[in-house]
Amino acid sequence: MGIVPDYAYLPLAFMFLINLVTYYGTRLITDHFKHYDISVSLDNRLPFWPVFIIPYLFAFVQWTVGFIVISRSSKAYCYKVISGEIFSKLIVCIIFVLFPTTVFRNEISGQDLCSQVVAFIYRIDAPTNLFPSIHCLESYICMRTALEMKEVSKKYKTSMIVTGLLVFMSTLLVKQHVVLDVLGAVVVAETGRFIAEFIFAHQFGKKAGREYEY
Repeated sequence: MGIVPDYAYLPLAFMFLINLVTYYGTRLITDHFKHYDISVSLDNRLPFWPVFIIPYLFAFVQWTVGFIVISRSSKAYCYKVISGEIFSKLIVCIIFVLFPTTVFRNEISGQDLCSQVVAFIYRIDAPTNLFPSIHCLESYICMRTALEMKEVSKKYKTSMIVTGLLVFMSTLLVKQHVVLDVLGAVVVAETGRFIAEFIFAHQFGKKAGREYEY
C-alpha cells in the first residue's frame, strides 16, 4: 500500500475538486454581490498577532496528514468521512452564494517576517467566502476523526487537537475570520457528518451501519 490505499484516490480527488469549486468557483457568482460583515464585539477586542500566521499555514500540513490517516483507517471509514466532508462543502457552497460575507482587515505596518507573510496572504486571498470558515471546518474534521479512531496513538490525537485549536485561534488573530465563522464551521461539519451517517445507515442497513460507524 502506498501513502494512501487505491480505494481512496478517487474520493480524495473528488473532495479536492469540490473544495476548489466551493472556494473559488462561487466567487465567479458572488463577486458583485453585497457582502455582509458579521463580526461581533468580541472580534473587535481580539488582538492582531501576525505570529499566528504560522499555525494558520501549518493547517495545510494538518489536513494532509489527517486525511492520509483517515484514508488508511479502512475503506468504510474513509468513504463515510469523505462523504460527510463533501456534504459539508455543498452546504458551504450554498451559504457562500446566498449569504456572502466579508471582514475588516488590519493595515499591515510591521516589517517582521510574520507581518510580511500576513500581508502577502491578504494580497492573494480576497476577504470573501468567510462564513463558515473552510480553514476551521477542515481542522475540525481532523480533530473529530482523531478522537474517534481507535487505532491511532494518543500522541496523534493530542497533536491533532492542539493543532486544530491553534488553527481556530489563528483565523481570528490574523483577522482572516470572525468568531461566527469558526462556530459556523463546526455546525456545518457536524451537519455534513449527520447526513453521511443517515445515508450510510439507511443504504447499508444496521449490520453494514456498524461497519461504517464513526
